[in-house]
Amino acid sequence: MDNYNNGPIPPYQNNNSGYPPYYTPPTRHPGSSFATASMILGIIAIISAFFGTVYPPIICGGLAVILGLLSKGNDKAMLPNAKVGVLTAILGIVVNVLVVGSVIIMLFTNPSYKEDFHRQLNQYSEYFYGESFDDMWNQIEEGTNRY
Repeated sequence: MDNYNNGPIPPYQNNNSGYPPYYTPPTRHPGSSFATASMILGIIAIISAFFGTVYPPIICGGLAVILGLLSKGNDKAMLPNAKVGVLTAILGIVVNVLVVGSVIIMLFTNPSYKEDFHRQLNQYSEYFYGESFDDMWNQIEEGTNRY
């Protein structure tokens, strides 16, 4: 029976000196799972923000911030994964707002995009409702001008 896995490991020897045994297994922080989930959701928020979608970066970013803060528990400092998760979540939300905002500004300020958008709106409206959006809008205006 030696130390080369050829036999059972000898039990810890009881030393009366008050020191811990030879090896103490490492312990996990209770919030490390939340911190890891926060980091993963923050990375997903950044990646999904570049695709012009609105909801996934906000949902993933919000959850990442919440899980990052929950992973802290009663400790004074956050775990490194939680810090990364919160920072990437905030970055993902900011990038999402910038991308969606720039698309909206570009859509409504560029005349060619505005005309294409209006044409597609009328086309979809005729497909789904049987009449164009302009006709429906005129009916709404006539209805509100009567009263």
